[in-house]
Amino acid sequence: MNVGTEQPGFTRKLNAGHVVAIGSVLCATALAERVPGFTSGHRYLLCHASSTLDHLTLTALALVLASGVAALAGAIMMQSKESHRPGLPLLWLVVVVALLVAADGVDAHGEVLATQLSATPFTEGACDYTPQDYVATPGWFFW
Repeated sequence: MNVGTEQPGFTRKLNAGHVVAIGSVLCATALAERVPGFTSGHRYLLCHASSTLDHLTLTALALVLASGVAALAGAIMMQSKESHRPGLPLLWLVVVVALLVAADGVDAHGEVLATQLSATPFTEGACDYTPQDYVATPGWFFW
């Protein structure tokens, strides 16, 4: 007589498919939040161009893409071994989330920098080129 509530053959553990699915959903959501049309981030009009903001934006995007690669690499690593430790999928998901938190931290730093750069009032004649338009994304972890 089987008294347990689980069905035979059903185990509750994360496998490689779960890591890829959860990691790719988190990565896609993080990418979507960084697209200006999908989010309502703060918009800054900067008279003086800042290469630092450009580098921070690229760094944040690289971290988001690295989280997707980490999810895929973790799944490949788990598939390559016959048996893996039960905590390995959770470890890879922690890596994915840590990379996304780091990307949000970089975005938050970019917003602080944009706030400082936009502290001077914008006047039409003060800029001799098209002003830089910077949209700060809200992020999940840094508000």
